[in-house]
Amino acid sequence: GAPGPPAEPLTAEQIEEERAEKSAERKALIANNKAWTAAETVRREWIATFLSRKTLPKDADRVIALGLTAHRFSVSSAMSGGNDLAHTFLGVERPSGYRTDALAALVEANPAKARLVALAVILAGAEAGTSKESWRRGDERAAAFFRQLAAWGYALSPAEQIVTGDTTPAEAAGLA
Repeated sequence: GAPGPPAEPLTAEQIEEERAEKSAERKALIANNKAWTAAETVRREWIATFLSRKTLPKDADRVIALGLTAHRFSVSSAMSGGNDLAHTFLGVERPSGYRTDALAALVEANPAKARLVALAVILAGAEAGTSKESWRRGDERAAAFFRQLAAWGYALSPAEQIVTGDTTPAEAAGLA
């Protein structure tokens, strides 16, 4: 189509508004990235503690099945990378070497730990699939993962609540 009429030049007021908006977005980005890094540490410690409980939650099998289906990309990526995070969550040292894994040995030595190991692998895969991009671009898989952790008693930080849609980036950064 033919180009429309030339755009009206921006007024000084509009230019200043745009600059202020970009500045606020930048402040929110910096604040939420810092908050994300802090929340990641807290979340990973919470997951490790959660997995050390005497009994797993009643819906563990559902979470494992969803991890093997709906979340298979992040879970399989973590699995093919050696499951470092699953080892960390379970407090098991991972032997060095590309094909090594101490989790299978844990199950072989104690078959009662099979569900625990499976849940740890799923949670580690879902966790490894999160990043600062999760809050920036919206990530439905991360949102489902965070909602599950919250259902189990984890208190979502404001940065994590951006992912679940419970807050906005500006609100999470304390700018709204």
